[in-house]
Amino acid sequence: MSNLNFIQKSELFTYSGTNCIRNDYFHNDCHLCVDICPENAFHIVRNKMTLFSNECIECAACIGSCPTEALSIISFDPNAYTASFKESEEKLLSCKKTTSCLGAFDAYHYSTMALQGSEGPLCDLSHCSECALNKDKKVEEFIRFEIDKANNFLQACGVESSLSIREEKPEENAKRMLFKSAFAKVKNAAAEKEVKALSMTQAYQKNNPGVVPLKFLQFKTAIRENISKISKTSHSSGFGLFTKKEISFTDCTNCGDCSQFCPTGALITTSNKQGINFNIGNCISCGICNDICKTDAIKDIDAVDLVDFAYDRGSELVYYEMVMCHECRCPYPYRGGDPICHRCADFKVDFSHVFTMAKDL
Repeated sequence: MSNLNFIQKSELFTYSGTNCIRNDYFHNDCHLCVDICPENAFHIVRNKMTLFSNECIECAACIGSCPTEALSIISFDPNAYTASFKESEEKLLSCKKTTSCLGAFDAYHYSTMALQGSEGPLCDLSHCSECALNKDKKVEEFIRFEIDKANNFLQACGVESSLSIREEKPEENAKRMLFKSAFAKVKNAAAEKEVKALSMTQAYQKNNPGVVPLKFLQFKTAIRENISKISKTSHSSGFGLFTKKEISFTDCTNCGDCSQFCPTGALITTSNKQGINFNIGNCISCGICNDICKTDAIKDIDAVDLVDFAYDRGSELVYYEMVMCHECRCPYPYRGGDPICHRCADFKVDFSHVFTMAKDL
């Protein structure tokens, strides 16, 4: 993992290569921002994500797609908006009135807003189909997918508040036009208030490098504070929001690569280096551990418990007794049988013919 402070900017938009999981691990194939960008401003250069700032139009449609919050824009912070949503009288999410493009949000933001209030957000998608950003319908598909993901989670948990969608454009009436100037003043005042919170995500990242994204923290906090609204906490599905891990005792070599390359500390090697623990509350489902495991010992499990997630309850995935190999005299995770490590065992099988005496031929 790199510690370089790799930042690319246009006038308002910022891409942090430091927080990008594709740059964290060479073999990670994340390309969500590339897929959704309406202007093809993101490019893969030598397997690294790169922003072509001259092609970026600063629309914010890509921000919600990034699992690690590597994308941000000065004019709108989805985490700051989510944090203030429960205090807002306006429950409408509209790019024409209250927010940037709804592509700046994802299912974690939507679920958090719904859990915090007595009513969920009303998402205005009436303009999406004809929006210039919605090329090949990718932006609208992403927004609807994330809303559905959040609603599936809320419904399964028995939460009464959920997200609704406005499909038809509201009519402009004379009264609204009469008070247009007054509304502009209110909007400007709200914008000034919002500017104070714009640095929320970047300040969090600066003070907490290498930890879970802020939207994860907000989501966990919302679950804890509103646990009484949730009638079912154990689920057989992760809803695309959670990933639980298991490690095969027989396949794991205890090499430690999975915990070393985990960008959020969800996988933790025990202090004596003989086991690996897992914190589901830190797992962002990036898949790096699955990719890096040479023996495919790590598997995903959909089943999840919200209490474990919200309260960062760890679990032991694998633990070994370390013994000395009688061939190379190096410690290795013992699984029974002769005390010989897999390297020496493989060597004896693969090269046994080299040590065959002439009299035995």
